[in-house]
Amino acid sequence: MKQEIETYIKGWESRCYSNGIPDEVPARIEQLNKAPSYKQLCKAILKNDKALKTLGFQPRKPESYHRLKRIELSARGHSIQLKLF
Repeated sequence: MKQEIETYIKGWESRCYSNGIPDEVPARIEQLNKAPSYKQLCKAILKNDKALKTLGFQPRKPESYHRLKRIELSARGHSIQLKLF
């Protein structure tokens, strides 16, 4: 979770918030996830949102999922070229 939070902050700072992200943004902008805020981060932590879906992150698929897909594709006769993210 710590890594995702750092990614969230660094991503927004690299785009257009070089002076740091604000503590709060207007409610409508916050609902649309158009601007970052530490308030949104706090809400995600309080909701125990470990995947940070409320901030727009996609949950990671475990390694076992990728192994199962390789087995499934090889059973179908496909060449296996899956990338792990």
